[in-house]
Formats: sequence, structure tokens, C-alpha cells
Amino acid sequence: MKKVLLIITIIFVVLIGSAVLIPVLFKDTLMEKVKTAINKNVNATVEFNDFNLSLFKAFPKVQAEIVDLSITGKDQFQTDTLFSAGSIATNLSLSDLFNANDLKISSILIDKANINLLSTADGLVNWDIAMPTEEETTVDTTQSDMAISLQSIEVRGLNLTYNDEATTTIVQLKDANLDASGEVEGTITRFKLDAEVGEFVLNYDSTQYIANTVLKANSELTADYDKMVFEFGESRLYLNDLPLDLSGRFEMPSDSMYFDLQLKQPESSFKTLLALVPKDYQSYLDGVTANGDAGFEASVKGWFYEEDYPEINARLYIKNADLKYQDLPEKISAIALETAITKPQGDLDLLKVEISKAHAQIRENPIDMHLLLTTPMSDMAFDAALNGKIDFSTLAGAIPMDSIDLSGVLAGNLSLKGTMSAVEAEDFTKITSNGNFTFSNIHVQTPQITKPFELSSGTVKINNQEIAVSSFAAKTGSSDFTLNGKLSNYLPYFLNDQTLRGDFNLQSNYLNLDELSSLMAEDTTTTTATSDSVIAFQVPGNLDLTFRSKIAKASFDQMDISNIDGLIVVKNKMLQLQKLDMNMLGGELTIDGNYISSEKNQPDFDFNVQINSFDIPVAYQSIGTMQHYMPIAAKSTGKISSQIKFKGKMNESLSIIPTSLNGNGFLSTQNLQIVDSPTFDQVKNFIKSEKLKNVKVEDFTSKFRLENGNLLVDPFQTNIADQEVTVSGQVLVDQTLDMDLAFKVNKDDLTGDISNALSFLPGSSNISKLDIGVGVTGELSSPKVSLDLSKAKDQIAEEVKKSTKEELEKSAKKIGDELKKLFK
Repeated sequence: MKKVLLIITIIFVVLIGSAVLIPVLFKDTLMEKVKTAINKNVNATVEFNDFNLSLFKAFPKVQAEIVDLSITGKDQFQTDTLFSAGSIATNLSLSDLFNANDLKISSILIDKANINLLSTADGLVNWDIAMPTEEETTVDTTQSDMAISLQSIEVRGLNLTYNDEATTTIVQLKDANLDASGEVEGTITRFKLDAEVGEFVLNYDSTQYIANTVLKANSELTADYDKMVFEFGESRLYLNDLPLDLSGRFEMPSDSMYFDLQLKQPESSFKTLLALVPKDYQSYLDGVTANGDAGFEASVKGWFYEEDYPEINARLYIKNADLKYQDLPEKISAIALETAITKPQGDLDLLKVEISKAHAQIRENPIDMHLLLTTPMSDMAFDAALNGKIDFSTLAGAIPMDSIDLSGVLAGNLSLKGTMSAVEAEDFTKITSNGNFTFSNIHVQTPQITKPFELSSGTVKINNQEIAVSSFAAKTGSSDFTLNGKLSNYLPYFLNDQTLRGDFNLQSNYLNLDELSSLMAEDTTTTTATSDSVIAFQVPGNLDLTFRSKIAKASFDQMDISNIDGLIVVKNKMLQLQKLDMNMLGGELTIDGNYISSEKNQPDFDFNVQINSFDIPVAYQSIGTMQHYMPIAAKSTGKISSQIKFKGKMNESLSIIPTSLNGNGFLSTQNLQIVDSPTFDQVKNFIKSEKLKNVKVEDFTSKFRLENGNLLVDPFQTNIADQEVTVSGQVLVDQTLDMDLAFKVNKDDLTGDISNALSFLPGSSNISKLDIGVGVTGELSSPKVSLDLSKAKDQIAEEVKKSTKEELEKSAKKIGDELKKLFK
């Protein structure tokens, strides 16, 4: 028993030791074989971080694993990673480890792979990494270090992107998984294959045509690795939940490929075809009853080599179908569609896409359409037409509108025929475009807008060169407007992203600009709130539009505005106001200037503003800038006129950022009166108080500058409370001020104490005005007033020096007489 236990222990130790030593002993040999095999077969940069061997993971076989593999192209593709994987593993027999001349790969496991296939505009591809061989060289497969005879393939988390720059086509397979197991008979392997693609995406010419589509496949595949022929047995594909039967084969005899594949929908029903609707929108089909015939079938047959592509035939059809939501009263009936995608063997420019028939109707309101696209690669030609009538009331009774209240009638037709080269060259002689649409009694109300939009009438006429808009009479809230005009260069704009030009006349009896600025409803799902609503907007760069505006009356921020007349131009990412005149605040306003979009949503502006006879109390209540720089206007009456040229920035709510202001201008007053001002109340110790109750200011004109938000006032002269005064100083952006008021006070208007004191001084009779300086500093809301009597003292001293001996004795006697009266 002891001997048996000893033998078992020895065997166990040997096995454990082998399991540990074999990966160590053979790791370098296998790594060298892998590197040699790769270098012999690819013209690319291949890197991996580690190479592992394990006897435990796949016992009794050894698992070989490459970790963090990447394959990068060379030359112009040296920055493009063609392939990467978290790991690639295969299982090897122990005999392969001891056979230095041969490795047999029968299974492979790939995890977290990314494949990026790129075909450049000049026809080069990044996957052409096979080492070039001379035609006369014969390959001796018996001397190969590695043989591939796959029986099991497992792929997890594969992402594949194909980017064809010449056709502006991008195809993506996201989060794909694949399981394939097979039986080997010589060089032939029969696979059972299960695959699923989490999302299939197709983009063409910057437009996404397919997204959120799930692909699945269950297939039997026979692979002849010797002849490189792959044939599908009983196979089924699924686009979302739409089943498609797949049959046929493809071959790869050399550097070309041959296809003979067929796809066909097994059930020709409209309801089954609706499974093509992307997953994100499948919920819209809940409760839908669908009837009618429909189907999809396609075939690919022929050779693929360089620019020679196989023949393609695809057909999608719908016949005598209808669709109805069970909770809605109306149905969409007479649905018909006939679509074909065809191409003979040859160049992709032979591809033709044709919708020969598309029809649907609700009650007696039909819509018909056809489309033909040819020569997509060289110069795409198009021929399309649309004709029909939509009664939005019945449409809302057939399709769920998600809280949208919609009514009214749209009727019209449109035809378009030409080539992309004619569009780009603006050669309208080679483009045929005709259309006519009429709108009547359109009513739109959605949760996204605060007021319903109503279009009582409107006509749109379309030809090769322009879209003419006439009799657009609309209303939203309390605002109304009528729009007439035209759009030109619309084909290059819609088809080639060129500049859209337009010239319109806008007329209105009344515009409520407060309602219009808050027309978009607040998003209640937003988690972050701001104190100001965001109304700053981006002006598109490919618009060149002119609006001649005549608005009888408007209101904004409690201001009544009338007789708005001028040009509004949208151009070069700017909103330009040109000689925009209006009556407001009891006077007139003219604006010239630009509003310039900013990526940070802080638009720039550059304005020249002329103000004529604004009523001061009304202007103070309405203009925030005036409240910022002239709080004294809150207790003022009269009128002001001004011309200001300034520029700066606005915030997201279109309020001016004070520190950004720079400019210059002048300010004039008419009949200015300052009522019960606390500031002027502080100078009553040298001016009679009755003069300061309602301070009259003589009309003046003052020049000023704006520097980084600071208002700098050049010295100017006026009369305040019937006293000559020179005013200068500054109002800073932090709402503090430092103003100097140099008064020449009439002797008769001095307070009694100062007047009496002067009467005792010799030479006082020669003083008609006294120089008194007043400094106003501190916060704008509560400024401090300080007196500067230095000039007055110098003035008095100078007059005393001029006095005669008799005048001095007389003044001394007068002072003595007053003292006697005081002590009598």
C-alpha cells in the first residue's frame, strides 16, 4: 500500500510539474513560431504585449493566448490600426508542442476585437497587408510552420467599421458575437453558425439611413479551405425581427471573390415587413393592425475584383396594404410601394435606385411619390416627384401625435430632375424644378411651444431658380405677421450645403416680443437651473437673408414700440440691423449694427445707436444700461438725446456684459429736472434749500467714453439750480462713481449763514459768485458728497487783500456793533 501511495504521489507530482513546466519550457518556442508565421504573411506592424500558455484552461490541450494584439498599416496607413484584440486564444495538442516543424490550429477564440477597414478616395485600402509573392514562386505547404484547420470559432465583443471615402459610405457592426462549431472531413469543414450584431449602422453622404438595427444569423456553412469555397445550407438572417432566408455560395480562389447569394423574405406580409422598423421606434407600432402583401428579396451574383463589382438585384414591395392604430378612428389605406436596386456586373456607377410607385391615403387625401437615382459615382442624376394632399386633422386621427394638436390642410406637388454637377455649377438650364403648395387654416400646438402657431393662408411656388412665398398670414399668441418674398440658390443649399439667399418683406400690426422670446417652453427635465432664460442664438453661416420690416406696434419688456421700419440682414454668421427706425420711450430710436454668433453662446455686438428725445422716467424704467450708469435718472424728469457707438459682449440671456463695453458718444438733455434728490440735498448748507427741492438743469451736451465698462465723462458746463457748474468724472463698472462739480454759486443764492458771514468781510461786495467744489463719490445707490472750499477761501482772501484801510475799519466797526447787540 505504501508503494502504491508513493507511485500515485510521484505521478501526481510529475503531472503537476509538467503542467507548470510545459508552458514555461515551450513558451519561447511557440512565441517564435507565432512571430515567424505572422512576419511571413503580413506587410504590417504587428505588436502584442504578452504570449501565454496554460495547461489547465483546456486540459488535456494547451491553450496559447496572444494578449493585446494590434496590427497597424504602413506608409500612408501607419497611423491607422487595422485590427486590435484584447486577446486571441487557440488550443494545441501536446504533440504539437514537441513537433518543432508543425502547429495545427483547429480552434480560435477572439475577445474584444476592433476591425477598421478603410478605402481611400484614390482607391487604396488599408487591409492589403499580404506579403507580395512572385507569380512563378510555388508555395510548399508541407514546409509551413503553421497549418489552419478550423473546427471552432468564437468571437466576443467585435466592432467593425468600413469606411469607403470614394462613395462616402460608412458601415458599422457594433457589439457582435459569433459562435461556430464544425466537423472536419479532409479539407472540408461543415459549420453550424450563430451570430448576432448588437447594432447595424449605414451612413451615406453624411446621412444616416440605418441605425438601431439588430442583425442575427443561424446558418449551416460548408467551407472547403483547399478550394476556398464557402456554401450556405439551411440559413436564416434576421433584421430586427424580420426573417430572411439566405442561400448560395461565395468563393475566394485568389485575390478576387465570386458571389452567388440570394436573400428572400419567407412570409410575404406587410405586418412582417414592419419588423424592419428600428428597435427604438418599435414602441410606436404597439396596437397596430396591418394587412396586405409585402416582401423583400435580393441577390448578388458575379465577380468582385478591384473596381469590378458583382451584379445586384434587390426588390422591396408592398401591395394593397393598410395600417390602423386600434385606439384611433382613422386608418392609412391603399399603401403601395415598389422599390428596386439594380446593377449589372461592373462599375458601381451602374447602380440604379428606383421607387417606381409609392402611394398612401387617409380618406380621400392621397399622397404619391416616385424617385430615380442613377450614376451615383460619376455624377448622380435624380428624377423625383411628389403630389398629394394632407388634412392634418384626419392625419392626427390615424397616427399618434404625442400631445401635438395639429389641424389644417396642405396640398401641392413638386417635381425635381437634374444632376449633381448642374446643381454645383448652378446651371439651372439643366435642372427642372416645379412645385406649388398651398396652406390653409394650419394650427399647431405642441408641449415645446408656449403659444399655438396659426397659419391662416400661404402659397409657395417653386421653379429652377427660386422658391416664392406669398400671402403667408400667421399668428402666434398676440402677435401677427405677413410674409412675402423669395428664396434663391435653394438647390445648392439643400443638396450641397451652399449658401441660401432670400429677400422678404415682413409686415405686422403687432408683435409681442416678450412672448416670442419665450416661445419655446422650458424643459422641466433639466436638472440645472439658471436665473436667466437662455435666448442667445447661433446665426448659421450659410444664410444670406434680408427682411424689410414694417411693424406698426410692438412691445418688449414693458416698452411700447411703434413704427418699426428698416432692414434686418442675416449674413456671415451675423444678424445685421441697418437703419432700423422706431418710436419708443416718447422719442425716436435708430439702430445700425451687428449681432455676431459665438461658440460659447456669448454673442458679440457692435452698434451705433441714435436716440432722440427719450422721456427720462420711462427710459430709466425700461433700459438696464441707464439704470446701471445713471441711477439719478430715477428721480428725474425731462428728455434725453444721444448718439452712442459701442461694442462688447452679451451673456446667454442677451444682457450686456458691462466689463466688455467700449465706445464713445454724447448725451444731450432737454428740460431736465431732478426731483427730491438725496445727493443734492447734501449741498443745502451752502445753497438755499428752496433751490434744491426740484433742481432744474440747463440743457447741456456731454461727451463720454466707455473703456472696459467704465464711463468717463469729459468736462462740460451747465447750470444746476440756477448756478454755473462744470461737471467731469467717471462712473466705474463696479457701480461706484467719482464726479467733480465745480460750482460758481450766486451770492444771492447762498445760505443765510454764509451770506451773513460774507457781509462782514471787506470786499465782499465785489464777489458776485463764489467758487465751491462738490465731490460725489462712493456707491451709485448712496453716494457721499464732500465740499471743497479752498477756491472760495482764496477768492475771499484775494478780495480782502484788495480792500482799503477805510473798508477794513468799516468792517471791524460793523463786527463790533453786531457783538454789542449780542451782549446787550
